[in-house]
Amino acid sequence: MFHIIIKTISIIAAVFLIILVLIPYVGLPAFVNRHVNYRGYATFNFPLQDVYQAEDYNLKENQMYLKTEDGLKIWVSEIYSDHPKAVIIYLSGIVQPSVTYFYGHGKFMQENGYSSILLEVRGHGKSDGNRICLGYDEVNDVKAVVDYIKSEEKYKDVPIVVQGASMGGAIGVNSFGQIKDIDALIAMSAYSSFEDVVLDELDGLGVPVFLRSIEKPLFSSSLKLIYGSNKVNHIKPVEQIKNANGRPVLLIANKGDTEVPAVSMYRLKKACPDAEVWLRNSWEHFIVKDCDFKNVAEDEEYCSKILGFLENKVRHK
Repeated sequence: MFHIIIKTISIIAAVFLIILVLIPYVGLPAFVNRHVNYRGYATFNFPLQDVYQAEDYNLKENQMYLKTEDGLKIWVSEIYSDHPKAVIIYLSGIVQPSVTYFYGHGKFMQENGYSSILLEVRGHGKSDGNRICLGYDEVNDVKAVVDYIKSEEKYKDVPIVVQGASMGGAIGVNSFGQIKDIDALIAMSAYSSFEDVVLDELDGLGVPVFLRSIEKPLFSSSLKLIYGSNKVNHIKPVEQIKNANGRPVLLIANKGDTEVPAVSMYRLKKACPDAEVWLRNSWEHFIVKDCDFKNVAEDEEYCSKILGFLENKVRHK
């Protein structure tokens, strides 16, 4: 009788361990090796799948494709303000929302004297690429935008700010760390590393510590197979933010965020002690109240925090 019980437990344990191994080596590649196309309508699991147009906000825009150093075409939309105080590059999340959700930001910022460039990173929307790169490769996309800004006389001596949410926040941090022409960073719900956010998610699901300790090296190994060891070891927000070198940084998180818990913000703060932090007492992963990007100007607390940071910390060159 006992040997049957032990055999059954052993089989269950073996199956469970196989699943633990398969998740990083099968599930992760299946998730990232694809192009993200937005549905154009909301679903229960993906409520931020609309695609907006500049006309929805009565904005004039300059849509264009920029070419990256590694040969991809990326889609951007430029919202220009005469004699801008700064130009802000907007970046969005892994599978939602489309960066077109930031047209609301573009309108609000234009009304306050700032230009905006909405960047749809590789593997998303109208941009080239068949992989979600999790922040490891998108610095090339941001650099293409920075190079465009630097080439335009209208932006001479105008500060460059990068602002992103979720994966876009992580991309923003990694780009900020590698591109010295970026003058300031606003990172919202940015993960400290992709391994960290996976382990934090498992922790939130109640997975025991010993199982999380098994998963960590497996996920790291899988990431290295996909993106390369050097990138996984070094191109991560908690390392790249150390390159701030006195440039202004605003880190934002929400207390109730279960996708990227606020602990990631504090890891980044520890790596960059001079960074300003704002822990918002709400639940939205994408920070904006009720995730209402279209009417972002109605979120007075958020807009006041962003404008206050820009006005006080980002100076015209």
